Amino acid sequence: MLTVGLVLSAGGMHAAAHHAGALSALAEATGWDPRTADVIVGTSAGSNTAVALRAGLSAADQGDHYAGRPISADGQALVGRVTTPYDLPTTPPRPESRQPANPLLVARGLFGRGRPRPVVALAGLLPEGTVDGTFFRERAEQLHPGHWPDQPTWVCAVDLDSGKRVVFGRDDVDADFGTAVQASCAVPGFLRPVESAGRRYLDGGIHSSTNADLLTMLGLDVVVISSSMTAVRGLDTWPGGPLGRAWHSRTLFREVQGIRRRGAVVLVLEPTAADLALRGTDNLDPSSNGEVCSTARISALARLAHPASERARGLLVGAGAEVRDLLP
Repeated sequence: MLTVGLVLSAGGMHAAAHHAGALSALAEATGWDPRTADVIVGTSAGSNTAVALRAGLSAADQGDHYAGRPISADGQALVGRVTTPYDLPTTPPRPESRQPANPLLVARGLFGRGRPRPVVALAGLLPEGTVDGTFFRERAEQLHPGHWPDQPTWVCAVDLDSGKRVVFGRDDVDADFGTAVQASCAVPGFLRPVESAGRRYLDGGIHSSTNADLLTMLGLDVVVISSSMTAVRGLDTWPGGPLGRAWHSRTLFREVQGIRRRGAVVLVLEPTAADLALRGTDNLDPSSNGEVCSTARISALARLAHPASERARGLLVGAGAEVRDLLP
C-alpha cells in the first residue's frame, strides 16, 4: 500500500479557506481522499482542518462550504453537530498587562540549540493574550466526539515555559483532541495560553507554520503540504515580499529538502500571486474566505497539472485507487 502524509499549515481564516480549496482540488484531480491520509500534521488553523477530515467531512464538502455552495447531506449532518459559535474578535483587545509572557524565550529562540526561532523569541516578549479560545476546543469536540482519532493525527503547539515544540498525538503528553486544537490555535499576545496538565501552551505556528519536518523519518511514499503562510517561487523572498512570508518559506524549503532526502515525493500547494492578491493583511478576517478558497482550488489544479507534479499526481492516483479497491 502506498502511504501518504498530509501537512496542514497555520495561517488563520485564510489558511482554513486555502486548505479547503487546495484539498478539494487534490481530491478532484487525483481521486485521493484526504480523509484517508496515513498521518496528518495540523498546526493552528490546520489543526481545525485536521479535525474536520478525521471527523469524516470530505474535501469536496469543505471546499463547497467555504465557497458558499450547498454541501452534501452527510456533510450537513457532520457540520450540524457544531453548536458553539466561532467567537473570535476581529480586533485584539488591549492586554491586561504589558509584562512579557516569558522573557527567557528571547534567548532560547535566538541563541538556543538548532536553528534560530525568532517567532518563538517574539512570542516570549509579547504579553499574554486575554481572549478565551475555549470555543476552539468545544467546536473540535462537537465535530469529532471522543478522545483522539484512530488514525495518526499530530497537532503542534509550543510550550510557553520551555519554548519547545510539543506534538499532541505523538508525544507522551496527556491531552484530549479538543484541548490540543485549542492549544495549537493560541495566538501569542491575542489568545490566552492553554493550560493542560500543569503546562502552558501557545500556537504551534511560532515554531514553524507547517512543521512538515515531523514526517521526515516516517518512510512515507508521498507528503502533501498545504501551506498558506508561504508562497510560490519568486514571491517567497524578502524584500520582494513580507519578511514573515520569506521566513516561513525558507523554513518550509528546509523541511521539504529533508523529507525528499529520505526518499519521499513531496507536493506543496501554496499561494500564487492570484491567491495573495485576494488577501488583506489580517489573516483572521473571514470576509474573503469564499474567494480565497475558490482561487486556492484553481491554483492547486494548475499545480497538479504541471509536469513537475507528475510523479506526485501519479502516486496519489494510485493511493486513491488502492483505498477504493478495499471498499466493499
